[in-house]
Formats: sequence, C-alpha cells, structure tokens
Amino acid sequence: MSRIIPFTPTRVDSGESEHVIIGTLGELARIDDKGDAIGEVVSPFPAAVPCSTQIDGGWLGVWVEPEQRLARMARLRFDSEWQNGIAKGELRSHRSSTIQPAEADWSRAMDAEPTAVCRTETGFCFALRSKGIYHLDEEANEIWRAMLPSVLDGRRRGLETALSIHPTEDILSIWYDNGLVVDLSMKDGIEIDRRSLKTPERIDAIFHSENEHLIALSGGGFCIQDHNGVLESHSTHGPVMAARSVDGAWEFTGWRHDGRLSEGKLSLSERPEIGVGFVGQRILTNDGTLSDFQFTRS
Repeated sequence: MSRIIPFTPTRVDSGESEHVIIGTLGELARIDDKGDAIGEVVSPFPAAVPCSTQIDGGWLGVWVEPEQRLARMARLRFDSEWQNGIAKGELRSHRSSTIQPAEADWSRAMDAEPTAVCRTETGFCFALRSKGIYHLDEEANEIWRAMLPSVLDGRRRGLETALSIHPTEDILSIWYDNGLVVDLSMKDGIEIDRRSLKTPERIDAIFHSENEHLIALSGGGFCIQDHNGVLESHSTHGPVMAARSVDGAWEFTGWRHDGRLSEGKLSLSERPEIGVGFVGQRILTNDGTLSDFQFTRS
C-alpha cells in the first residue's frame, strides 16, 4: 500500500467517475477509481469542510472557521482547475466578507453554520444551524426556505443538529442527532410529518439507500431502519465512519473495522487503520492509503 494523499482525510464524496477526498484542515484531492490523482491537492479556503456533496458537473462544499465566525458555501466545477486560496493567517488581515473559496463557480457567505447538505433533482438543500432549511437551484438561486422545527413532544428544544438531509420524489427528510426526523414537502418546504427514533444513544451519522437507513451511533454500532420504521441494532468494533448500500446489502468501514450486512447476517473484520470512505472497491484510511475492502461480493 502507498499513500495517495499528503494529508489526513476525514471522508470521501464519491461520484460516477471521480472521488473528492476532504482533509481535516479543508484540503481537497480529486482521484479516480484507481486512486490516481486528478489535478493537484488544494485548499481553496483556510477552514474545515464539515459537509459537502457532489452535484451535477462539480462539487459543493461548506467551509466553517469558528474562531472568526465565518462560513462559506461554494461550487467547484470538475471541468476547471482547482486552486489554492489565501492562507489562514491572511484571513485575519483581510475584510473577511470579501474572501471566498478560490476559483469557485459561485460562492456565498453564510450568516450561520451549515450542518448538512444534499443534492436534489433541481439543485441542492442545506440546513443552517438555528436558522432553517433551504432549497436552491444549481446556480444558488433560492427555490424555498423553511423554518427549523423547534418543538418536539410539546417541549421546546433548539439544540438539535441536522446531520443528514435525504430527498425522495415528493419528500425531503431532515435527520437530527437526537433521533428527530422531520418530513418536508419537496415542492414548498411545508412540514408533512415528524417522528422520533428511539435509538440507544446519540446519532453520529446517517447513510441512506432506497429502502433503508443506516444510523451510526456515537459510541459505536448502528441501527437499520426500514420503510416500516422498524429499528434493528448491530454492534461493531467501533464507530462507523462510512457506509453504502450495494445490491441490497450494506457495506461499511470505520474505527479499525470493515463490515457487511446482508439478509440480516452481519460480518465484521478488523483492520489496523481507520476507514474513512470508499474508493471503488477499496477503502481510504486515515493515514491516506488505499487498501482492499475486507469482504468480496458473491
């Protein structure tokens, strides 16, 4: 195994032809399924990237610099050459509102922290902490906005963090770290339904397939929820960092383990490093190397 990137990765945003690797300090690297680089490693903005996704023709990123209370959202196109932006030290000496990610197709300064983003058929949606849910087209023009839900079981909350947004044809589901799930109309953002999942501990991440959702728990292990709302719990060697649904089975990797769940049968295998994402049939680990996924498909 050889190291394919010179930084510590946190996750991988995968598409049909290429993958975007995101680093702990906001570094970005583009690679193909073989692990070969597409362009240079860059840092378009001097801040971490807490959420991002691939959209048509490019990648949508969110940069957050908490010390200076800065947040940026921008699209970088795949048919352009990505560039480095200014250094973090320079950010303090510039008018912060004028600094945007380098070579962005478009960019926006945000007045709150975006915590989740997803692609939709007409553009993308994102959640702003303590603000609301926004649906924009691919050129960042607003389609609609909705207030964040603030009441659960008759008691006012306000501390929930939206971890994931999942679109279907008619419904946009907002998944929160405390188990709250709110369904909005994809057409206009009006709330349709809400429910509370009874998970054994707080939620770290949610991964979606057509009919199921894998809910990764903060202390390790995960739950599977099907379309009937049934929760099925499974234990792992540590937290799940990435998961995907392939041919009706769940494949996942995380804290020193790989795993596969197929037809109710859970298979686990230890690995020496931490898996952070999938690149084709291999796993990207936190030391920047690619290694084989531990389970082959039958």
